[in-house]
Amino acid sequence: ALVMLIMKTFLLRMLGETYVAIGMVDGIKVIERMSGLSVSAPEYSHSPNRTYAIMQEGKLKYLAFYDSHHKQVKVIDFMHKHFGICPHVHYNLDHSDKGITPSEDDWTLIRKLKKGLRVK
Repeated sequence: ALVMLIMKTFLLRMLGETYVAIGMVDGIKVIERMSGLSVSAPEYSHSPNRTYAIMQEGKLKYLAFYDSHHKQVKVIDFMHKHFGICPHVHYNLDHSDKGITPSEDDWTLIRKLKKGLRVK
C-alpha cells in the first residue's frame, strides 16, 4: 500500500523542475512535479541506487531507475506507445531507441507498484 509522506520532507530540483515525494510503495519513492505541464523523469537522483515512480495528474507516468552514481540508467514509460509498445523500457535518456517490452521482473514490480498506488 502507498505510505503517505509528510509533504515537503523531500524536494528534488533538477534543471528548474521541482518534484515532491507523495509516498512510498515497497521502497519505491513516489514523486510528482510541483508545477508545469510536462513531466519528465529526473536525470539524476539525490540517492544512489534509487527507484522513483513519477506521477502526472494522478497517473503513473514513469518508473525510473538510478545507479550508484545517481544517474538514470533505465526508465519504464507508461503514458504513450513507442513503436506500438506500452508500457515500454528505455535504457538511454533521450529515448531515441525503439523502446523494448518490459521484462518479467519489470512486470512483477509494475503490478506491485500499481496495486500499492491503486492505479490501472
